[in-house]
Amino acid sequence: MPITVAKSSGFCQGVKKAVDVAMNMSEPVAVYGELIHNESVLEKLREKGVECINDLSEINGRKLIIRSHGVGKDVYDYLEKNNVDYVDCTCVFVKKIHKIVHENYLAGKSIIIIGNPSHPEVIGINGWCENSAIIYNGEENVEFDDKKQYCLVVQTTYDHKKVELFIKFLQNNIKSLDRNNTICYTTFCRQEECDSLSKESDLMLVLGSKNSSNTSKLFDISARNCPNTYLIETLADLSSVKADKKIKIGIVAGASTPPELIEEVKNLMNESQENIKIENETAKEDFGALLEASQTDKSMNIKAGKSYKCTVISANEEGIAVSFGGKKDGFVCKDDAEMDGVDYSADNYKAGDIFTAIVIEKNSKSLPKEYIYFSKKTVDQRNKENSDAVEMLSQPEFKLEMKEVVKNGLKGYYGGYSIFVPASQIKIAYVTDADLAKYVGKTLRLRLIKSNKDDPEKELDLKSKKSFIASQKVILEEEQKKKEDEMWAFFEKDKIVKGKVKRFAEFGAFVSVNGLDCLVHNSDASYNRNVPASEVFEIGKTYDFIVRYISRETGKIKLGYKQLQKKPYEIAFEKYPVGSIINGTVRDVKDYGAFVLIEDNIDGLVPVSEISHSFTKNPADVLKPGDSVTAQIIRFEDNRITLSIKALIAKEEKQVEEVVSEEAYQEAKEKRAKKNAKKFDTASATSAPVKRVKAVKKEEEEVSSWSSDENATATMADLFKGLKLDIKE
Repeated sequence: MPITVAKSSGFCQGVKKAVDVAMNMSEPVAVYGELIHNESVLEKLREKGVECINDLSEINGRKLIIRSHGVGKDVYDYLEKNNVDYVDCTCVFVKKIHKIVHENYLAGKSIIIIGNPSHPEVIGINGWCENSAIIYNGEENVEFDDKKQYCLVVQTTYDHKKVELFIKFLQNNIKSLDRNNTICYTTFCRQEECDSLSKESDLMLVLGSKNSSNTSKLFDISARNCPNTYLIETLADLSSVKADKKIKIGIVAGASTPPELIEEVKNLMNESQENIKIENETAKEDFGALLEASQTDKSMNIKAGKSYKCTVISANEEGIAVSFGGKKDGFVCKDDAEMDGVDYSADNYKAGDIFTAIVIEKNSKSLPKEYIYFSKKTVDQRNKENSDAVEMLSQPEFKLEMKEVVKNGLKGYYGGYSIFVPASQIKIAYVTDADLAKYVGKTLRLRLIKSNKDDPEKELDLKSKKSFIASQKVILEEEQKKKEDEMWAFFEKDKIVKGKVKRFAEFGAFVSVNGLDCLVHNSDASYNRNVPASEVFEIGKTYDFIVRYISRETGKIKLGYKQLQKKPYEIAFEKYPVGSIINGTVRDVKDYGAFVLIEDNIDGLVPVSEISHSFTKNPADVLKPGDSVTAQIIRFEDNRITLSIKALIAKEEKQVEEVVSEEAYQEAKEKRAKKNAKKFDTASATSAPVKRVKAVKKEEEEVSSWSSDENATATMADLFKGLKLDIKE
């Protein structure tokens, strides 16, 4: 009778979390709705004082647990408004659906939910669109508005085969449909395994509650392939099962099925197969008989190392007499009763007490032969080691000594657990097979990780599995990332930091700041374009820099140095105040003026209007690059220095017309006449014209002067030409 249990059987991650939270509550607590669709689990919760309520007014000051099915937005609003303390155990997949529905509803889309209208998960999802959703479960007479946009989601536990058909139908009947197939990955795998297993089995046992949606789906899938399918809620339901010794049996379990029920059914069937002889291989037995027979005589298969639940019959100073279901009774000698360091006392064991012990061999001739001898000490020690191991292995980090080299890695042991560390997980860099031996005897910092075969949605099962994979690399990578995060968080744009110059390159200097290499480009090292960073800094010396650019994606940080120094303009302003006379060299000539280099990296502009007192059309006609000039600083403005050459050139004397008195005119005329008389005769001199000229006004004196032109032939009219008379009426 081969028995196969589907891998994805039992509690899903969401249900397990909710049950664990409820079981570990140390204060009064209420659950909104049934926490889980399994009566045996609910009974245990009731014994712990956990009450399921259907009305929020019944909370009565207790902490509330929101079950994995989730609730609508109105429930959260109520809890916030009334300051109710709650623990949200909503499945992460259901949470995702809530977000999709709420965002699309706010965007104006109509919501369609494929699912059971009465299922609490569907009711909760509908609460995120103000209960306006269309709940679809196969009807073909539903009408849709072509003018509307629809958003589709699916109940996580719905039959995925039906979902595929429903989606095709909806796509053909809706013009605008945003579809989201939100069936839970675990549910999908569970249904696929059930479909496959039921096709290969002669008898299928579906473990779970008839009130559980996902269990019902499993039963329907199994029954389609295997008519001999039974729904098992408790062990008592096995009494109706008809089984043959040689048939293939498959076991699947819903997401609300406790693991102990799965284990009990599996063990019961295995033990029944071992202990019951079927005379007629084609005959079928009532499984109720198998159930009873499996408990009648375990002594037939007793061997050293096998564990049994033992019930105390009596205890004395020699040890503990127990029954364990076999023909013989068992006995635990006092030296096999307690762990080292704990004194044995018969008073600690009362008739009816139950504990687990393993069969051991006792060769002492003084011991009675009618007993099967057990060791409780070995089990307790093993349980303690395993308990310690579970606690240790559950930590984000634990330390373990590597004991041996195995294929592709290392192995260590703790209690009953073996830990395999692949070579690729020892450190960030890969460790070759040749180097593995170096790690034997060394203690590694480890964390358990999943293999590719593990269900990504399930937590690691430390209770049933005894072999795990661990990694030191993940810890080292996290530490490296944390260090990098801290280093990158240190950098902010425009922040001033201290950096040590490490090396030079053709394009700049590399500077170490907080362990990261940063670049100071030549253009950011000095305002002088011709000076490289290697002439500004010294290797090994520390300077202040300003952060100019940060990119974690590319790993680049650029710093500036010149930005913290005085600009050439500021230096020039201090060194050459307005009015200063400088000697410089023409660097460049433009249409609008000439640039004069005052000193390295400092130049000024001589505008075309400041080159000469006379009109200059093209500066290049007067100046050319390389010319040495002397100029005066006449202005600082907007980081520019304005120079003037003409300010240092003496102005040409300008003739200014003035009113000349008659006496001055006659005096000038006489002087001219006398002068001319020396060269010409009197008649000629008398008739020689005298030119009245403009008085010359100099900067330091105002003297009217006259001059005569020897070659002039001025008439009297010419003499009085330009004379301004002030005539009053």
